[in-house]
This record gives sequence, C-alpha cells and structure tokens, in this order.
Amino acid sequence: MVSALDSTRLVSAQYALKNLRGSDDSAQDTQSSSAASILSSYGLDPSSSSLLSNQALSGLLDRLSAQSDTSDESDTTGDGADVTSASFMSMLKQQLQDAAAAEGESGKAHDMLAALEAGTLTITDPTQGVSITAWDVDDPDEADTESKAGKDIDVSGWSDFLDAHLERGADGAFVKENGSYVDQTNDSNAFFGLIGSNYYYLSWPQATSA
Repeated sequence: MVSALDSTRLVSAQYALKNLRGSDDSAQDTQSSSAASILSSYGLDPSSSSLLSNQALSGLLDRLSAQSDTSDESDTTGDGADVTSASFMSMLKQQLQDAAAAEGESGKAHDMLAALEAGTLTITDPTQGVSITAWDVDDPDEADTESKAGKDIDVSGWSDFLDAHLERGADGAFVKENGSYVDQTNDSNAFFGLIGSNYYYLSWPQATSA
C-alpha cells in the first residue's frame, strides 16, 4: 500500500504526463516545469538527470503513474534493454561521451566515463533484477565480448530501491555530495537517469584523497 502522499503524487504524475503528451510548442516549457516539479517531489533531481526532454519525462512519469495503490507489481515489470549486452555498453559509452562533451572540462559524466573505462562502473536495474559491471567495448581485450553474466538482485520498484540506497534530506529530496548521490550501502557515487529509453542506476567509487 502506498501513502496518501504517494497517491497524490501519482495523480499529479498522471496529470503531468497527460498534459506533457498533449502540449503544443507554446506550452511545452510550462508542462516541462510542472513535470520537473513532480519529479522533485519524488526526491529526483531533473536538472542533472537528463529528464527535461519530453521523451525522457514521459518515460519516467509512465513508470511513476503505473504504480498501483494496492500492489508494487506494476512498478517492478518492464521491457528494458539487455543491460548485459555489448550493444547496451556501446550505447552507454556513446551517451556518456556526448554528456561529457556537453559538460566541458569536468563533471559527473566525465567521472562515469572514467569509471566505465576503468571497469568500476556498475549498472543496476531493480525492475529487471540485474546488476552488472560495465565494460569498455573499445578495449581490445573486449573485442569479442557479446555479453556478460549479470548479478541477480531482488526485483523491486524504483521507489523502494532508491529509498534503500539513497539518503533523503529534510526536504524529501535525495542528498547529494559534490554533485552526485551517495549510495548508502557501499559509499559509492550514484546516478539515476535515462540511458537510451530506459532508466538505470549507475554507481562508481568515490575519488580517494591523495
């Protein structure tokens, strides 16, 4: 069962999704602002998660509005991409490269790209019950790698998973340190956002002081 607050959020998410999909060009900024407010109410940071495009907002709001007030089942199913495949890793690297170029000299995308190339970036999808260490498809040693076995994890909805891994502040938003969320289970940096057309949880080690 979800709380009265969650129920209100779900209704608001459904309303924002309807408006977003039915909006014309003159109203898109207002609709995106409204949807961003809904995302913020879940503790998510739309400004740093590539969530302000209509496609991205619709995808996440679909997941949120699909949650039932009687069961978590609708929040734990999905037809996400095969996160264990080389094609996913290629898409991931390209997206991180594009984001790093947009950031400039440094930023979160640079950190995730460095972790990918170092073999320390973990991709998790609790709705599919899988977690895997990402690999660099451009590494000569991985030239013939089509897929790797992922680690089976408990299947859960995003809301429960994020609450278990990220700390919320007094305002209800997930806490960030140095621009990134911090995973409470292993003290790693974390990010939740759109990769391709689905949402994933990415984590990587925090930088150590010299």
